[in-house]
Order: sequence, then structure tokens, then C-alpha cells
Amino acid sequence: MSLLKRLFGSAERPAKPRIRVCIECGMPVAEHKEWCTILRGEAEMRDKAQTPSPNPQILKSSNP
Repeated sequence: MSLLKRLFGSAERPAKPRIRVCIECGMPVAEHKEWCTILRGEAEMRDKAQTPSPNPQILKSSNP
């Protein structure tokens, strides 16, 4: 009977907030473990995005 109540009953209870969990370390994404490879990869991608890449035009003209 509880299944039918869940399917057809009124929404008395508020929905539970969803929390994203890391598949490697098992912690919520906001609380990654420092040894987590996924966290390290994200940090490396952020670092690469922040550092400016060299201009290919400058590299072509400086090489004979």
C-alpha cells in the first residue's frame, strides 16, 4: 500500500536535496579528498586555463 501512496499520494514531504558524490573518493564534490585523481585533474585543467598559451605567430617568426 505504501507504494501506491508514494505514486498517487500528495506531495506532503519536501524533496530531498541532491548531493553530487565523487565516484573515486566517495565524498561529496565540495569535500573531495586531496588524494582524489578527479580533483587533481580538475585543478590541472583550471591551472592550464589560467596560464596564457604562447602565441603561435611569435613562435613561427622566431624559428629560422
